[in-house]
Amino acid sequence: MAKTIPIAAALAILLAWAWPATAEEKTETAAPAKPAEKPVVKPEAKPEVKPEAKPEAKPEAPAAGATAVIDDTEEVTFERLVGLYFEGRGGVFFTLGGARGYSNGQPFFGFELGYDIDERLSVQFGYASGYQAANPLEYPEDCQAMGMADCSDYHLDFGMTFFNLSADYDLTYGKRWALEGRLGGGVVLINPSAKPDSGPLDGNAFGGIRFEYFTLLKHFTVGAECDFYYVFATGIPALSVSFSVIYIF
Repeated sequence: MAKTIPIAAALAILLAWAWPATAEEKTETAAPAKPAEKPVVKPEAKPEVKPEAKPEAKPEAPAAGATAVIDDTEEVTFERLVGLYFEGRGGVFFTLGGARGYSNGQPFFGFELGYDIDERLSVQFGYASGYQAANPLEYPEDCQAMGMADCSDYHLDFGMTFFNLSADYDLTYGKRWALEGRLGGGVVLINPSAKPDSGPLDGNAFGGIRFEYFTLLKHFTVGAECDFYYVFATGIPALSVSFSVIYIF
């Protein structure tokens, strides 16, 4: 019995020593090992590539026959020019009164060289020529019936050439138009003579109304006018209606 106790005590001490180690091994065995964390590799930042600037595309010229597109935002600047100008005109001319009362309408043409004193007043020198047809001051047969000595110089047809100085004044006007009054006078050549014992040179005065339109073509103006003439001494009233193109220098 005395030998049994020491052996039992020795076993108890051995078990007490071995048990904690076994428990620790079981705990270590039971707990699964955590996998090692992989290092996070950040992707390298790529350098920013700026897009290349593309050259501005030039507008292509419209193909032949294509309709051009007009930008309404572009505004055409209008400027009225004044100064020295040259005018050419043409129209119709006829006389009034006379044996018949009026002549046949005949071609009328002329030109003027003028100067704008300001935007409303201008002066000019003009040449104009018209033809009178079928309206003599007296018919030869009527002249003979009245017992006049010389009736051969009452010509049925004759030409009239005017050399006049005149002035125009804008009665009213807008940005691109003007309505003008005209007054002038000078000399007129009548060939052949309109009545017996009258020379080829006579005087005249005239007045009229004129409309001008200032175009967007720089230096160019168009116009229309009606003028009434009276030839002194011979006593011939006449009327002209004409259209004109004016170039301002």
